[in-house]
Order: sequence, then structure tokens, then C-alpha cells
Amino acid sequence: MPQALSTTPRYVPRSSSNALKDIVEDHYEELLRVYDEKFRATYGPLHPRIKDLLEAFIRCGDPHFGFLRLRCCNADCGDKTERIVPFSCKARGLCPSCGQKRALLWAERMVEEVLPDVPYAAPVYTIPKMLRRAFLFDRSLYGDLCRSAYAATRKFFEAHFPTLEKAVPAMVVAPQSFGSLANHHPHCHSLVSLGIFTRDGVFHPAPEDIDFGPLEDLFREEVFKTLLKKEKITEERIELLRSWRHSGFRVFSERRIAQGERQALESLLQYMERAPVSLQRLSYLDNGEVLYRGNFHPGFGRDYQLVSGLEFLAMLVPHITLRYECRIFCYGAISTTIRRQLGWIKKEETPQAPKDVVLVDEEDSQFAKVRRKNWARLISKVWLEDPSLCPSCGKEMKVISALTSPHQDDVIERILKSRGAWDPPWKRQRRARGPPKEIEKQLELVPAESEFAPQDDDEFEFNQDAPAEWWND
Repeated sequence: MPQALSTTPRYVPRSSSNALKDIVEDHYEELLRVYDEKFRATYGPLHPRIKDLLEAFIRCGDPHFGFLRLRCCNADCGDKTERIVPFSCKARGLCPSCGQKRALLWAERMVEEVLPDVPYAAPVYTIPKMLRRAFLFDRSLYGDLCRSAYAATRKFFEAHFPTLEKAVPAMVVAPQSFGSLANHHPHCHSLVSLGIFTRDGVFHPAPEDIDFGPLEDLFREEVFKTLLKKEKITEERIELLRSWRHSGFRVFSERRIAQGERQALESLLQYMERAPVSLQRLSYLDNGEVLYRGNFHPGFGRDYQLVSGLEFLAMLVPHITLRYECRIFCYGAISTTIRRQLGWIKKEETPQAPKDVVLVDEEDSQFAKVRRKNWARLISKVWLEDPSLCPSCGKEMKVISALTSPHQDDVIERILKSRGAWDPPWKRQRRARGPPKEIEKQLELVPAESEFAPQDDDEFEFNQDAPAEWWND
């Protein structure tokens, strides 16, 4: 019989409020009102669905907007433990909690079911600042950027294996729109096999000391070809970029993962699918300013962002993933088509049933049960305790009801009041925020000075004496 271990950390439901929620609650209505006037030119258009996602994020994890009731039904359990589990917003690119759960689930599936056990490299593909603005107004370019990265990588490996025909690497690419300071920074994180697969499924490893240097030029030309076809760049601008000593294109490929290191592989995949904002690095100050720390940014000359709450929320708009927007791409040997050709995916025939008979697939039904329990399994993966198990007897608790708002608000209120947890956000008094102060003196933050510190992006773009790493951050 499974028992809750007293030596493991106890599961505590996440707080229904955090700094990011406070920022959204305080400023999202103003953002919707002034966005086109103040921020559209800087952060791109505001999609109509953003309003729904922001409102769903405010309700995420808050039991006042609905929850599941779990109760221990074991007759031998004296405590009869009952637990409530609030609903999640499942917003992509906004909610850190839902984003982390999605990253855990996706990384686990990729390692266990999709990625073959071979050595991998983790190239990061970046583009110059001059080309990044187009991504604000055309999000489909992220998919084109990923296809350009794969096309360049495939050509790179084909040059190393000229005798193998129709051989492809296994590659997964995740485009990201943000830098470590939540700034707009379109680039691609990827995971690619250090070798190629022939159409019979045989893996041909590349040399351990393979040099990815030529991949940068291949990637640059593929991006030029794609953007030129979509009329996002001109021939004159292409020739200008080719003439620069630091073109702004870079492929960073020093990270390697050896065969068999599945845990390291899973950790890297989780990083690729992470949310744009980390709550550990976010501070909402009493004067209404937002302090967000990250890596040192040469263009900014500092390792933090210090902006108003309204502008910080506007900065997140380009990073919120919309419905049907794909942000994970699998190419080559791990594409669905080739995996099916190699027999890595077995297509099972579904028996024909009479029209008046409902056919229930036992395997699909079992999969649905596992999928519904993923939330508990992922929480136990982090906390080492399954929240669906009774802490007293170790038996699995049963869902006895699901309460939703606004249809059952009266029942939700009665239950929460009986538990001493009734504190609705619409009745909480928002803390008063004073006028902005001299932030550098208050926080003792002094921007780093540099002889190359640019005054604006245009001047920085054409500064050919700037260090190479500036062109990629």
C-alpha cells in the first residue's frame, strides 16, 4: 500500500497570487485601452485573444473561480482527508506555473517516446537586430525561421556524409521570442543528433570533434532566401548584411549531450519550452515600477529591466502564444512521416463497427485516464508527493465534484467559508503605490558604462567596431 513519506517535502498548493498576477490585475485594463496608441509601434499588434488570456491568467490557481474536490473514501482512514484543487488557465507564454507543467510533460514525452538514444548537440540560432522587428508584426516568421535552421543543418550534415542518400538528422526546434530580460529577441533553440539516419533507420554518427562553424553561413543564406521570398527584406539589405564584419547571425553549438544522458536531455528540453517570465527574478515595487533581473545585456548596459508596470505588461504581449500557434517543430528522423516509415510509430487498424454501436477503444480509454492524472504526477515529480494520495492512509482520493464559476458561485463561497479560505480577489484592497522615485538611488543600481554603449538601435546596428557578442543578444 503506497504511503506518504514523512521525510519528503509536503505538497503545498501554489499561492493564488504572485507578482506577475498583481501586475496584470493592476494594468491590463489600461493596457487594452492605450495599447494601440502607446505600444503598438514598439511591441507589435495586440491580438483580440490576449484579453481572454490575461483574464484567464488572473483566475489561474484561484479556488474562488472553481476547483475540484478530492476526498479520501477509504473506510479504514480515520482522517477522511479532503483537498481542493483549483483550475489552471493553461495559457502558453504567460503563466509560469502552467508553462512549467507543459515543459515537464513535453520534455518527458520527447525523451521517453520520440528522441532516439544517440548523442546530441544543442545549437542556438540567432539573427541580427535589423531583422527582428518583422517578427513583431508577422508571427508566422517563427516557423520560417525554424525551417531555415533545419534546412541549413541538413545541408551541413549532407556535406559531411556525401555518400549517403536521403539521410537526415533528428532535430527538434523551439523558437523563442524573448531574451533573459523579457526583451524582444527572436531566436531558435534546437536539439540535433550528432549524426544522420538513413531510411532503413541506421544511425551514422558524426566525428566527436565536428566543427559547426560552416553552419552559420548556411543558416544566414537560408534566412535571406526565406525573408526575400516573403518580401521582408530587399536585395540591397542582404548585400549590406553580407558586407558587415559581424553580420549578426550566429550559431552557438558548444553544448553537447552524450548518448545515454537522458536526464540531461530532459532538462535541456524543459529549458527550451520555458515560460518567458521567471517569478524568482521578478519584483513589483511599491512605487509601481517592475524590476526584472537577468543576464547582462550589452546593448542595455545592465542586467535588469526597470520599467513601469504598464510597459512591462506591454513587453509580454509579443511572447504570449496564441491559439493554434505552433512553437515546437520536429524535423528529419523524428518527424511523424519518417518515424512512421521507420516503424517507430505503429499505425493500428481500427475495427469497423455498426453505425448504431459506439466503439470504445480500451487503449485510448486508458490513455485518457493517464492524461487526466498528469497534473498529479507532474506535481509529485517536483514535490516527491502525489497530491491525489491521502496523506494519512496513502490511498488514492476520489474526485467527488467539480465546481465552476459563475454557475456555482454560491456553492464555492459556502465551501471556502467553511474551510476558512474565503478571501475573494474582488474584495481585496489593492495596495497603494506611490509616485515613481529615483530608482537608481533607491535600489543602488548603476547601469554599467561601456565605450560601445549605443544611444539607439540604428546607431548600434551599423557600429562595426562593436564586439561580436553584442550582435546576438
